[in-house]
Formats: sequence, C-alpha cells, structure tokens
Amino acid sequence: MDVRALLRDITADRRYRDQIAHVREVSAREARYAEPQATIPEVLRSILRRQNVHRLYTHQAQALDAAAEGRDAVVVTGTASGKTLCYNLPVVSTALEDADARALYMFPTKALTQDQCGVLRRWA
Repeated sequence: MDVRALLRDITADRRYRDQIAHVREVSAREARYAEPQATIPEVLRSILRRQNVHRLYTHQAQALDAAAEGRDAVVVTGTASGKTLCYNLPVVSTALEDADARALYMFPTKALTQDQCGVLRRWA
C-alpha cells in the first residue's frame, strides 16, 4: 500500500480533509538486540528459532528481565515490533516451571484476543 498516495487522496476528499490533524513520517532505525539476564527455557528457544527469531530486541529482553525480577513493565513500541514476546515469554516460562501458575490476558478487541490466542496455540 502506498501510504503517501492514500494520505493525498484522503486530504483531497472534502469528507475527510479536515479530520486529519497531523501527519508525521518516522524514519526507520537499525534494530537493537540484547540477551536477557533471565533464562529462556530451551523449549521456548526452540519455538523462537522455528519462527526465525534468533535474537531478542532490547525491549523484549528488558521486559523479560523485569518480569523475572518481579517488576512491572510497560512496553510501548510501534506495530509489529515484537510486543507479544514481551508478555508471552515470561508467562510461558513461568508456566513451564510451575504447573500451578496462571496468567490473565486482557485485550481491547476480540480480534486482538484471537490473534494472540493463535500465537499461544501455535506454541503449544
């Protein structure tokens, strides 16, 4: 999809042109990777490798470490930046270590719930 063309069309259309308050293009950056201090069980590393994930982004490693240390974490990144691993890795790691462990997932939409549930089903 040509986003610039879409924006041109929308801003030219009298029904929409006054609804756009601001447009900003953010340049791509080099990915930054980190190895977490927390241990990732080998079964999860294997799953990640099958999904072609060989390294964690820094925000994923930091989120995993925060969870392992019992600290809260808020992850705010762009779309398709790997936020799902930020919560699935600590949850599944804990579940593998403790069969009585539980997690409550809450999502704002049914579609997102189904997407995330699909990720866990594929991991299972």
